Amino acid sequence: MSPLRIPLFLAFLLIFLLLPVHHFQVQAQEAAAGGSTAVSSGGTVFRLGMWEMLHQTFWTEEDHPYYQMTGSNRFRGGKGYQGVPSFDVTDVYFPDGLSANVNEKRYFDGDGHSQVDSAVGKLVDKLPTFSLEYIVPTDYLVAAGVSFHYTSIWLNDTKIRAATTGPDPSWDTPLLRTFTRFFLLTGNLYLNGPPRPGEVDYFWGMGICRVESTYRWGIRSNPEIIYDYPNESLNDQSEFKFSSGYLFPVQRFGLASAGENFGFMLEFFRIPEDLVYDNPFRDQTFISKEAYNATYNDRGSILPERASMRGMITRATWTYSFW
Repeated sequence: MSPLRIPLFLAFLLIFLLLPVHHFQVQAQEAAAGGSTAVSSGGTVFRLGMWEMLHQTFWTEEDHPYYQMTGSNRFRGGKGYQGVPSFDVTDVYFPDGLSANVNEKRYFDGDGHSQVDSAVGKLVDKLPTFSLEYIVPTDYLVAAGVSFHYTSIWLNDTKIRAATTGPDPSWDTPLLRTFTRFFLLTGNLYLNGPPRPGEVDYFWGMGICRVESTYRWGIRSNPEIIYDYPNESLNDQSEFKFSSGYLFPVQRFGLASAGENFGFMLEFFRIPEDLVYDNPFRDQTFISKEAYNATYNDRGSILPERASMRGMITRATWTYSFW
């Protein structure tokens, strides 16, 4: 996470904790002055989530998809995505859209990802990431609702490697950069009834997620390969690929706080062990299998056909509620 994103995340959490306190103080002051405050009746609520921050982690060191796909120990225990997918004030690349992740993939790989992308993917690249919830009261203590989330992550092999000491040349791992989109639909229960201004609501849900990924993958020019296998190519070699799959069930839980309209939400998504990434390294032909296994495949076994991303995604986001 960049130095600027850390204080941004802490600021989000601080505002989240202070928002309901400030609202209660305003209510108390208005009540003491004989004024009236707007109080929700606990009816139907629409809640829009925007300007989010994501933090991706994995259950074990071996759950990182790059480790599963390449077999390289440099990705064993590697980092997941950490950042602001849209409206990122730390985005230093030439912005040609609202999404910082889209800007990153275009900066590093040009239009290569778009050449293999789906029609839906090309369309949503023009949109910021967001979430939308529809919440209704029930005859019981809880409220019920449905939510839709669209978000994305960008992983770059040179940025997410496990920590090491000494030199870390770019050719130490295969080339792999992935742009992954999530289209998540969940049904939710709101444990203390419909959200109301000035209150904190707690929710739990479960749903299904469509995952679409485009990636650039290949082999960099590696002096170690050239020395041990002089007949192999001396040049960088890469291709672009599209992959898709479904995650089910995805568990969603968290809490949200709101003022009159604006608020803040902190939620967690439990990602199951579904195989959503095709693995091109299993049958790669850029170099011989002997050279690849000797240089990169520390697993000592045949690489899987597909890979998962089992773990957690934490999402912090601003919200706007329509009461």
